[in-house]
Amino acid sequence: MIIGIDHILIAVDDLDLAIEVYERLGFQVLRGGKHPKMGTQNALVPLTDATYLELISIFDHALAEQASPFIVAALRQQNRLARFVVESNDLDADVAAIRARGFEIGDIHEGERERPDGQRVVWRSAMPADERFPFLIQDVTPREVRISAPTFGIGRTLHINDVNVGVIDVPTAQAEYEKLLGISGEDGWFELTRGAVILKDVNTERVLQIVLEADNPLEIVNAWQGGNVVYEQQVIGGMGITLQPFETLGAPLQITGRLS
Repeated sequence: MIIGIDHILIAVDDLDLAIEVYERLGFQVLRGGKHPKMGTQNALVPLTDATYLELISIFDHALAEQASPFIVAALRQQNRLARFVVESNDLDADVAAIRARGFEIGDIHEGERERPDGQRVVWRSAMPADERFPFLIQDVTPREVRISAPTFGIGRTLHINDVNVGVIDVPTAQAEYEKLLGISGEDGWFELTRGAVILKDVNTERVLQIVLEADNPLEIVNAWQGGNVVYEQQVIGGMGITLQPFETLGAPLQITGRLS
């Protein structure tokens, strides 16, 4: 079964700089380690619902060109949201079901990285033939080995709300997402157990924006004002608020929440 959004990949040129930027936004950032088979390395921004933002950079360009072309492609764009990933709790069954629904997806492969503390992290994943779609992941080592809960910072009060995905034709894309996710969409909206996927009718096909929901958005406001973070704020109907930081290294990020 596909549980929901697992994480979102943000391609960055300089991993150390990316860590500094996201720490200035008030997040706890964990160094993840290297992907020896992909030519990439990462740092993780954990959220309270076990999802996370993955800051990912390249350390071996020749290998990344072959194994991580979507990261290479994202680094050429102004929008650095490279891809998003959905979690499965039974990858073998999900891949079989996806193929039975007529969606083309590759074989299951094992991935790994070594954390800075030497701990080996292992997972299994399956990639759609079309890289515009999210890939599936299932943990082999315990999930808390791959991503631990945040112990400080604004991530402790944030969870994934939705991922906005640009498509050229919503009905056509919705039909393909229904085959992939195994649930029906309504007007391009797919509500998962964890987070939602929302298809947007625009003249591009890529991840457009991440939307996080805050338990108390005014805590984020206070943190950003205290940290001199530049952001845009909009109050909606006197009941809700959206916050959009300017400096995210090309990753459109919005935080939303209800005003108490």
